[in-house]
Amino acid sequence: MKELMVRGERLARRAARRFCAPVLLWALIGLAAAGCSDVKDSLENADKGLSGALNGEDAAEFEGLTGSALNDALYDSGLRLQREGNDAEAVRRFLQAAERGHGPAAYELGEAYNEGRGIDKDLTAGAKWINAAAARGEPRAQYAVGAAYYNGAGVEQDYLRAADYLGKAAEQGHGDAQFLLGECYANGRGVTKNLSWAARWYGKAAEQGHPDGAFSFGVVQAAGLGLPINTTAGYAWLDIASDRGHRQAADVRAAIANKMSPAELEAGKRRAKAFAPRKDTGDEAEFADKPTVMYVQHSLNQLGFSAGAVDGLMGPRTRSAIAAYLSSLGDAAAAAEITPRLVQRLFESRQNAA
Repeated sequence: MKELMVRGERLARRAARRFCAPVLLWALIGLAAAGCSDVKDSLENADKGLSGALNGEDAAEFEGLTGSALNDALYDSGLRLQREGNDAEAVRRFLQAAERGHGPAAYELGEAYNEGRGIDKDLTAGAKWINAAAARGEPRAQYAVGAAYYNGAGVEQDYLRAADYLGKAAEQGHGDAQFLLGECYANGRGVTKNLSWAARWYGKAAEQGHPDGAFSFGVVQAAGLGLPINTTAGYAWLDIASDRGHRQAADVRAAIANKMSPAELEAGKRRAKAFAPRKDTGDEAEFADKPTVMYVQHSLNQLGFSAGAVDGLMGPRTRSAIAAYLSSLGDAAAAAEITPRLVQRLFESRQNAA
């Protein structure tokens, strides 16, 4: 299993470089001299930028809309124009929304500048708007900035900043950010090393069908790193990763298969075949997803509160363990449910016990 993890580490570094590729150029200009106030300054400068005032036909088209409703309408109009191939008009809409504080529009505007799509290519302007989008909470931009810092893509490598940006994007369901945040915690980059917490983020990416997330989630379960050994689940996730184009997953899957019984192997194949990606954003987002339930179960077991099998299923034994844990903290009246507060408490308890 040590060999598997060495291979996984090497592949993760390669994946990080691949994920960073789109941000290399703007990072060279936009982040090279970054300081503590880099994103704040970029946001302020962006808001003082080009004029996106509505007038004439624009005013008539969006008549009666104000505030966030107007911003969303402008952004949606930009996306429609972009799909239709009218990039110049799309940029104008994104600009109008971005200058009113719309994060997703700022990101699209930054990308347009970076690629010279519908507007003259300008990497400085692209960096400014991407940073503004990150400051406004746009997860795609937060991931881009975090990945640049993680990989030292045209900027001094800074794992602390990388983990901060990646964490913000990951919490919003960005699959690439979830995987790379898992890498931060698996290797102690910018954060305290925590294999169980890494496994949770790998799992959340994997649940969305992320190939590298599925590979890493399979490896940590097969090797028992941050979670109990579960070769059946490990095999299944490696099978899913292979099916989604991960080049090394099939070789690792074969190595694991040699140590499995026929029944275990068949069960792993069934699990992989039944897999359907789920979304971790919008109305379909679920806080108590299977990787989070697994984290809670494993953490409770490690702390001496018997939650039973670490299977990601909320059964009576898991609820009983949650209740006992909360009672030990003097919070017996709290519901025995998986909540952000519970997960944070367990995270802190595990960190303190380490």
